[in-house]
Formats: sequence, structure tokens, C-alpha cells
Amino acid sequence: MVFIRKLGLVLTTLMVVACASDPTSREPARLTDFQAEKKLKEAWSYSLGDGQAEAYHRITPVIDGEEIFIASSNGKIAALNKVTGKKIWKKSHDLRISGGIGVSGTMLFVGTSDGEVVALDRLTGQIIWTTPVNSEVLSAPQSDGDVVVAQTYSGEVHGFSISDGKPLWNYISQVPRLTLRGTSTPKIVRSVVMVGFANGRVVAFDIENGAVRWEQRISVPQGSTEIERLVDVDGRLLVLEDGQTVIATGYQGQIMAIDIGSGRPLWGKETSSYVGAASALGNIYVVAADGSVNALDGNGQGARWTQTVLARRELTEPVAFEGAIGVGDFEGYLHMLAQVDGHLIARTRVDSDGLRAPMIADGKLLYVYGNSGELAAYKLQDL
Repeated sequence: MVFIRKLGLVLTTLMVVACASDPTSREPARLTDFQAEKKLKEAWSYSLGDGQAEAYHRITPVIDGEEIFIASSNGKIAALNKVTGKKIWKKSHDLRISGGIGVSGTMLFVGTSDGEVVALDRLTGQIIWTTPVNSEVLSAPQSDGDVVVAQTYSGEVHGFSISDGKPLWNYISQVPRLTLRGTSTPKIVRSVVMVGFANGRVVAFDIENGAVRWEQRISVPQGSTEIERLVDVDGRLLVLEDGQTVIATGYQGQIMAIDIGSGRPLWGKETSSYVGAASALGNIYVVAADGSVNALDGNGQGARWTQTVLARRELTEPVAFEGAIGVGDFEGYLHMLAQVDGHLIARTRVDSDGLRAPMIADGKLLYVYGNSGELAAYKLQDL
């Protein structure tokens, strides 16, 4: 049963509150007791602005060097020491931030609900340039140091000069009448930028001029209703350690491994997901739309395990951390599952407003950005 109660859906230009595709869908699974094997200990926390606010945003922090950068929907941006959480600087701008933070060299980038791509000074948080686009930006703009790439909710991809924000190229995709509330985040590998679209495709562009390198369909619309035909590729694309393979997930479609150089599919498995995947121990970990957490063999030959105890809890993108897989849920709980077989090993509540943004694992710390605007760093320790 596909549960999409809080995935903001859009029909033409009208936002409607989504309900389950089947009105008889069950409620989210209740949390069950388990024998904890680890504990999640908070190392530090920092509160910023309104967080995700009431909109269905997934504003995601970013780590670069020794700093972690965060933003809130009401225009606040801060730089923190990633180990201690100590504030380096904080700025407030008249921006309705809707896309998470991108970073390249001495610059940061955010997107807004008002259809803007904004570049800021990494050292001070001051705005360097602002360039308008035709609709809101729901994911973090990305850059290779020369070109900034941003995707809009209307299905366009734009390339801008990093120095002054001057438009360099753009691409327009065909957007279905009904889509999930969100977009994929552009992924840059060498001279190629890859983007997932609401029409179920992943397209790779030459980052310098926007020429299409290749195109691969992840999901094919099926069914008789608009909801049944949703095929968005909204989850973040995952580049494997070999630097040659990208993993894409599609709603009501499949998870697919694609050769970055040619666009050739290496393997695919039917799975419906609206968040990105994670990799560790030779496995690919994916959260299905029904809330099951799945470990797939890295070569696509089969499933290692499936955990259904968190069904319909609107889970975040999974993250591999300290021999475990972490997922957050709509009630703000952070769950840790054993990588080897998926059983629960630890749990803590981070934010009563819920968790939605992808988490970040870096060294011995796991960074979790709650919907209310609190960023917390956790250690996973033995009991």
C-alpha cells in the first residue's frame, strides 16, 4: 500500500494536501519495544530559525572541511564547527529558503520559494549575487567551481556562471500534471551533471554548455489515475565509491544502477521510493514508499534483508553510520538498524516536529536536522 499522506502533491499549479492513494490505508506502524544494543548520545546541538517550517521542504545541511552549514526556511544561515557545534557566523536574509545549501570553494548557494538562486560568501554569509528563475527551487544548487546548477520545481535545469550568476544554459523537461512535492538534487561527477525529473527520467548534461550526454528512464507511468501514474525521481542520486556508477530511485518505479560515462543501465530492481539510497558493506540500502527498509546486493542480484517494523512512518533517506543504517521518521525519532540484517539496535527522539531532511554521517558523528530547526550531532556508542 503506497502511503503519501505528507508528500505535497501538485495538480497543475494548485497545491493540494495529499492523502493515501487508498483511503483504507492503515495508520503508521506503532513503535515496538526492542532490546537496544547501542545508544545514541548527543554531542551537541544548535537551533536555527524556523527549520523546514510548515512547507514540505527538505532543507539539508552540508559539510565542507571542518565546517557544517545550515539554513532555515525564514532566511537564516549559519556556519558551525562540525566537531564542537560552535557558531562561526550567522546571518539573516530576507529570503524564503526552500532548497538546501550547496558549497564550492569560497561560496555557498541556496534556492528560494520565490524562484531565486542565491550565492553567498562562505566566510561571512553575505549575499554575492541573486539570479531569478521561473519557479521555486526545492533542492540545493550545486557547483563544480565554474558553473552553478539549479533545478526548479517546474522541471527546468539552469546553469549559471559562478562569478556573477549570469545564465549560461537551461533545459526544460516535460512535467506531468501531478507530481510529488520535491525535486532531485543535481549531482556533479567530473564534467557531467546528472538530474532526476518528475517524468521518471535521469538526464546527464555537459556542465559547461548543458548539452545532453545521455538520458535513462527509471520509472514508467502505469495505471488509470493520475496518482497511480506518479513516477517522480525525487530522491538524491547516489554515486558509488568507484566514481563510475550512479544509483537512482524512482517513485512507483525501480532502483537502478547506471554507468555514468554511457548512461547504460547496469541493473534495476522494482522498488518504489521517493528518497535517495545509501551504500555500505557492498550493499545498497533503500527505503521504499511503504516504509520498509531494504538491503540489496550491490550488484543487483538480490535482496539481503527487509525490515518492515517502521512501515508507513514516512522515513527519511537512509544513512550508513558506524556499522548501522539510520532513518528518521515523521514523529522525529531516529532509528538505527544493524547493517548486516536490519534489526533495530538503537532509537532516540530528536525533534517532536519530525525529521525529513537527509542526515549526514561524517567521521564519528551523525548530523540530524529536525523540522523545527534544531541541528544535532550524535555518537553511536555501546551500552
